[in-house]
Amino acid sequence: MKGIPLVIFFCWLHATVAFGQDSTITYNVNLQGAIPHGNLPFWLHSNTNGNIPLQGSFALGQFSLHKNYHVHNPRFFQWSAGVEAVTSVGKINEAFFSDFYIAGKAGPIELIIGQRKEFTGLADSLLTSGSVGMGSDFRPYPKIQLSTPKFFNIIPGSDFLAFKFSYSDAILGGANVQYGNISYIPDVYLHQKTLYARIGGIYSKLSLYAGFNHQAMWGGEDQIFSGGLKRMTAYNYVIFGKPWARSRVGNHFGTIDLAVEMRINTGSFLLYRQSIYEDGSLAQLSNVTDGLNGIRFKRNNRISDKSLRVNTALLEFIYTKNQGGEIFDFHGGIFGNDNYYNHYVYRQGWSYRGRSLGNPLLSAQSLLRDNLPKDPSSFTTNNRIVGLHTGLDILWRDYKIAFKGTFTQNSGTYNTPFDPPLNQFSFLLRMERPIEFFNGSVMYLNIAADKGKIYPSSTAVSVGWLKHGFLSKQ
Repeated sequence: MKGIPLVIFFCWLHATVAFGQDSTITYNVNLQGAIPHGNLPFWLHSNTNGNIPLQGSFALGQFSLHKNYHVHNPRFFQWSAGVEAVTSVGKINEAFFSDFYIAGKAGPIELIIGQRKEFTGLADSLLTSGSVGMGSDFRPYPKIQLSTPKFFNIIPGSDFLAFKFSYSDAILGGANVQYGNISYIPDVYLHQKTLYARIGGIYSKLSLYAGFNHQAMWGGEDQIFSGGLKRMTAYNYVIFGKPWARSRVGNHFGTIDLAVEMRINTGSFLLYRQSIYEDGSLAQLSNVTDGLNGIRFKRNNRISDKSLRVNTALLEFIYTKNQGGEIFDFHGGIFGNDNYYNHYVYRQGWSYRGRSLGNPLLSAQSLLRDNLPKDPSSFTTNNRIVGLHTGLDILWRDYKIAFKGTFTQNSGTYNTPFDPPLNQFSFLLRMERPIEFFNGSVMYLNIAADKGKIYPSSTAVSVGWLKHGFLSKQ
């Protein structure tokens, strides 16, 4: 895998030189520095695709170049590619690629090789607290994926009935193992598939959405277990979720999603629900109360006058306390104590490089206060929460203002309970203003804080400069 980024880069460079006149190429430069009082606040580093350091003051640079599909090009075959380099200096110095991929599209179907920031699930993608199954808190990982990135019409000439799907396999690297014959395996994989359908066109007054995503972290079964399954046999079990040895192969997690979109003259309302399934609890309706619920209003057109206008408003409610009850008994058919984001084999649980693969409010225990219970065999000791989250996107004069605020009541886990439950409030306020410097760019200011009993109390201010545009276009 170490040679894949280099191969992708040279393929992309060659294609850009050969076909650079066929499509739009965009660039982005983002320079940012932060000074916290205490730890870095939760919403300053969460849901940033793993780009922002977790602790301490930092200076960061993001530099990206993307070749996008040409939306007005009638060709059946097109290609795209992207690279984003991130470097930060602070308590921990890092340099890595966030995006690094090449992709080709035949009609609505795309094949991508590499790593790219993506969003999974029916929810708002910008102001959300995070999709429960696969959010945007983690750094992208290398994968091969076949998908329809946008909804594809089933009926020719009509968008009344449409669907989209994805099927991918990824390499996550090595992992510590806490059960079985060995304590470490060099290769862990992530399998993912999604299928979503839409009834009602994009200009209809009402559209209905339904679908699911299924993910499974797996690998090393023939090394971990005596008489364990060989790789290809294990992969077959992973794809279909087949039971094996009183359990399932790998760490499975996913959501079943429903949404309704209602359009009015000024904008649209989106109502959505993500229900969690893991080991059979949802099939028995024992954890049916757990999940993410949201409502979002989004204005059709951004108003250009100087008055205060709310362009997007979001309210979410997340509940994960049930988990099918406290008891798990495979023989008795009682599938409780789902222990979301933890796993009895892979110590990293539902995470990648220390970041949650799902909603970050089910916090990594490394972020929690030192006086709270810890469990070295778990990713999180706080997955039973009740939370209310709000987000706003506002325009006022020349300023773009965004706000995220979250209140949670945290009960720990069934194995490490917080008694009584602990309250936490976190917020982020972001202000942007265009400036004339460098032929037009943006200055921004972030103010964030944590107050409560889950994370150490902290505040921080970050200042940044952003420049983006077209390198070449038709």
